[in-house]
Order: sequence, then C-alpha cells, then structure tokens
Amino acid sequence: MVKVLVIALFLYSTLSKGQDAIDEAIEYLQKLSIEENDWENTAVVLGDFLEHPLEINNLNFTRIQKFPLLNSRHFSVIKKYRKLNGTIFTANELKALPFFTPELIKIILPFITFESKQPASKFQGRIIHKTSFNLEPSKGFFRLDSMNFLGGRTQETTRFKLSNYKHNFAFVWEKDKGEKINASFLKIGYQGNFNHHVKQVNVGAYSLCIGEGLIHSNHFIVGKNNPLNSFYKIQRSLKLNSSSTEYNYENGTAVIYERKKLKILGFYSLNTLNGKVENDTIRSLKQDGLFRTNSEIDYKKKGHYYLIGNSINYEFYKTTIAFNTLKTSFSKPYQPSPNYYNKNYSMYKLWNNSINYRFFDGEKTVKGEFAMDQKGSLASTHFFVFKLTDSYNLLANARYFSPKYNSFRANSLSESSRVQNEKAVLFAGDYQDEKRQIYMSADFFSFPTPQYLVQLPSYGKEFMGYLNYQITDSLIFKLFFKQKLKYKNQKSEFMNEPKKYTLSHAYGKITIKANKGITITSRLDFSKHQTNGLNSFGRTSYLELSHKNELSSFSARMVFFKTDNWDTRIYLYEKDVLYHFSVPALYDEGTRFYINYNRTIGKHIKIWIKYGRTIFENKSSISSGNNEIEGNLKTEIRGQILCKF
Repeated sequence: MVKVLVIALFLYSTLSKGQDAIDEAIEYLQKLSIEENDWENTAVVLGDFLEHPLEINNLNFTRIQKFPLLNSRHFSVIKKYRKLNGTIFTANELKALPFFTPELIKIILPFITFESKQPASKFQGRIIHKTSFNLEPSKGFFRLDSMNFLGGRTQETTRFKLSNYKHNFAFVWEKDKGEKINASFLKIGYQGNFNHHVKQVNVGAYSLCIGEGLIHSNHFIVGKNNPLNSFYKIQRSLKLNSSSTEYNYENGTAVIYERKKLKILGFYSLNTLNGKVENDTIRSLKQDGLFRTNSEIDYKKKGHYYLIGNSINYEFYKTTIAFNTLKTSFSKPYQPSPNYYNKNYSMYKLWNNSINYRFFDGEKTVKGEFAMDQKGSLASTHFFVFKLTDSYNLLANARYFSPKYNSFRANSLSESSRVQNEKAVLFAGDYQDEKRQIYMSADFFSFPTPQYLVQLPSYGKEFMGYLNYQITDSLIFKLFFKQKLKYKNQKSEFMNEPKKYTLSHAYGKITIKANKGITITSRLDFSKHQTNGLNSFGRTSYLELSHKNELSSFSARMVFFKTDNWDTRIYLYEKDVLYHFSVPALYDEGTRFYINYNRTIGKHIKIWIKYGRTIFENKSSISSGNNEIEGNLKTEIRGQILCKF
C-alpha cells in the first residue's frame, strides 16, 4: 500500500478518462435505480465497452443486451432512423432521435463508436489488485478470547481477465478484513461467444435471469424509482459473473442454442451453502461472505444445492414467448427457524415452471410471467408500458405472489425481499424533453399473511417523484421525493402489535459545471419517520468539488449529517476506486469527508486512491460486537492498481 501511495505522489503521466466515464455512467444509473444493485458487475461490463465500443451503425441486438445504458426503445429508433437515412455519422444526429436526451448522449459517447470495425481477435488482459483497511482497529483484532479475528486488518481483492471478442476468462480472489488467507474466496468463470447455432457457452461462475425473475434471477431487477424507459431494458438471460459477491451467482455450465426464431437456454449449477445447521436441517444461510472467527468458519460449507433447467424461447411477429423449467435440490432441507413469517418458507426438492411473454412494437410493451411451484402455488407479474408521444410515457404493473409460493433464486419487482405473499399494482408516468425529465409513480401493495416484523396481514403504499432540469449547459437541478406507508411491530407491554409508520425522504441537488474541468455539486437531504404520533427527523448536506482534465482526476466531498435515530438514516452514493462502490448509511450526528484520486502511469498502469473519514459528535464508540471501534473516528483507506497487457 505504501508503494502505491509513493507512486501516486511522485510519478507523472497522462490520465485515462475511462474511470471518469464509468463513474459518470454509474451515477447516471444510480439515480435511475433502486438503492441496491450489483454496481460492481455493471462497472465491469462498462469497462469492456470502453475497450470494445458499441457500433451504432452495426447495432447487434445480442450486444445491446449487454449494454446497461440503452434499451429496446433506443435499439428500435436507431434501426428505424438508419433505414430511412442511412449511416449515423455524429452524436448530433442522435439528438434528433426520441429517448436520446443530451444527458444520455454525453454519458454514452465514451462507450460507442460511429465507425464499423472488425472485432479484434488479439487477446487483451488486465489484472487489478485492491487493498483496503481502517486506521482504527475494531474490537475483533485485539481481543484475546475465542471470538478474536484470525486474520489481518486488510481486505485484499485481485481480479484477472483475459478476453477477445469471442472468449472471456476471469477470476476474482478476495480476502476480507479479519480473514486468514485459507478462508479467502475464489471465483472462476469462462464465457465463449460464437457465430454458429451454439451462440454462447458459460463455464464456472455465471449469472442467470429467466423471464421476469419469478423462478430465477441473479441479475439486478428494475426498481420502483426507475424512470419508465428502464422498463424497456432488454434482459440478458446469461452472462459471465466477475463480481466479488460470494453468494448470489451460479457455478456450473450454461449453453445458449439458436436456430432461426428458436432460442434454447440450458443450464446446470452446483454451489455450496454456508449457514447454520440443526438436526440435519439448514436453519439460516450466511450470505455476507465473512469468515473471520472460528464460530463464523463453523458456518462454512454446511451443504450444497444444485439446479438444472431450461428456457425455450420462440419469436414471432413482434412477440417472444418462453417456456421455462427449473429444478432445485438441496443436500439438506432448508427450513428457517419456524415463526410467524417463515411458516410457508421451506425448501428441499423444488420444481418451478413458468411462461413469460413480451410484445414490443416501438410504441408499447406488454410483458410478464406466470409461474407455479411443485405444490401448485402461483406467482405472476405483468407490465404494460405505453408511449403516448415522444415525450410522454405511462406504465402499469400488476403482481400477485401466493403466500405459499417458493423459489430459491426468485428475484422480481416487489415491495418485500421475497417473491412471496404480496398483491400489488403500480402506476407510473414520465415526461422528457431536451432539458427536463419528470417522473411520478404510485405503488399500492398488501401482504395477505404475516411477514418479517409484521405479525398480522397488512398493507402499504408508496409515492415517488422527481424532476431533473438542465437549466443551462453548466447548471443542473434535481428534486426528489419519496413517501412510504407500511406497518411494523411495536414492542408493548402485552404483545408486538403492528403499528402504522410513514417514512419520507426528499432531496434537492444542484450541479455547476465551471470552467477548466471543475464541477461543484451541492445536495440537501431530509428524512422523516412518523409512528404513533411521534416524529423523528434526519438531514444531510454536502458540498463536492471535482476536477478533471487530460492530466488528472480528483474529487473531494464534505458531508454534515444529523438524524434522530436509525429510522431516519440517509444513504449517499460515493465515488470510489474502480469496481468498488460505497453507499454509507449516515445516522446520528457528525461529519464525513473523502478524497478520491486516480492517475495513469504510462500506457499500461492505473492507480486509484481513496481516503475517507467519519467523525461522530456524541459517540464514545462506533458499531458493536467484534466490529466495535473505540472513539468517535472511523477512517478508511483504499488503494488500487491495474495493469493491462
């Protein structure tokens, strides 16, 4: 780490703009998405498009599925424009097309090309190593009993990728803070793309999405605060998984076969399970990937599961219909500790079948999925998206998940974390022109049986809206508001009775693009939690300065925060080193600042450095258990180096 710092301070070279382009793209996607996403995998994909740009004049439907920034509407209007006018020569022509806002065009330019190039057959490789640590040691590093951390204070991550336009090989190795080397994590994957009937082959680590995710999805699922055009996103069914996540991925083999209008996906996966076992039954799954103590190591590799299945897709006219089958089998029954919200959640031998459909004609999209498990329990979700004009769009979603429906890897648009026990309808609309984007949505949901922290059937609703307004080329304003009403158990003298609560969050953000590559951003956040007539509040404010030119890239932010409790915490996305994403929860009272810097050394080496510190005003310790830090300071340092060859 010291060597990296020395190199950063004393060596001089030109800066690659690649990291800045990825940062801007991620920030753009962040504001369009829910709070949780596999941003790491998204950044990896964007890095690939920097090296192999998307050819606008030779737009391949398969390749646009991989591109996070465009969707089927963009694909359709480009195809229509080229049919009428021929080759697109400049970005100015894109401005005349529907759905290509000035902001979007600016974001995508580093990742696209207007030239048609032969794909490079030469292999390119890169290796990245990241080191992170906290200056203040947590309790687990210096206690002298059986609960002490067994490893060192640094987190180490190494990524390797070797690829050309047909073959991609990658591995990720990671050791978390407090882990010994022999408790580290290794993920290996290969993906081959071909031009014959066998279109794609994946071996090792991969991500899979079937239909709308009712029977299986490792992918990020569109959330409720996405603008409407994200519902047009072309869902890629199979992709290489090269993120450092230790839980939500498959490990095995998958093949895509295509012949004319027929597409068949077949897959097999065998993966280990970490968790707590009682009486030969898995009671809980450990998904955080942390194995720092002897007790945590005892949870490792307590079972496994395999899944096998297929998806048969057929295209006709403007419609796609697919028939999907999935079998999931556990080495031991998976039954979480029985309680009021887990009584219908148990798995051992699972069969899931579904039918999904999609109709798209450039003006409207109708898509959805019907699913059934081995007991006949049902789940379904349906989307209706209509383009009224080039500027106005409407969406409706209806979803029903039976309280008894089970699928281990299901992941779909929902209010709760499980595809189970939910009825809901969602309405949304947006307006876009060259300077403005307005989005509004309303979601009404109910839970027919008890769920986590709610011991009785309940209901809720969520309202959301935001305005993006580009006042001038150098001044951008954003206003966001969200209000959610739900129920949660409240401890009382007699019982845990669910009580209604309302959570509101609003923020305003101003971005000023000054001269000489300087950008100034200011943001104010407010949150309010109300229950039983009691109100609690939270607020944050920050000022961020960033500078970039052909020689350097730098950003610094100062944040002031104060919240009455954990319920009013506020999440703020931070810039970080490549493929690492920070969204800290700010609560209590204090300040936080960070500095982020990156530079290229020659043609083949890049470095990143981040320094961040949080100062609490009224704390004598931070966190609890083994993660407890004495004092009111928490400081993290992260360095990363990338070598290309």
